[in-house]
Amino acid sequence: MKRRQVKTLMMMLIEREQGKSIEQLMLESFRQHGTERGAADAMGITQQSFNVWKYRLNLADEIEAIRQLLLEQAL
Repeated sequence: MKRRQVKTLMMMLIEREQGKSIEQLMLESFRQHGTERGAADAMGITQQSFNVWKYRLNLADEIEAIRQLLLEQAL
């Protein structure tokens, strides 16, 4: 049985354009902007795509950890 490819064509195009893995780009963008909407806008994708991708690429826990760190720094 053939395994389904995790990365979409759009993910691979963004990687190729930016020269970094989509995972790295998503984490960096979220760290910089602090929200899924801000990160998605900076990447040129919709917030819905960002959220779907974070689960598809198993980044939800890392993004939540970044969110918690940003909240602690804001206090």
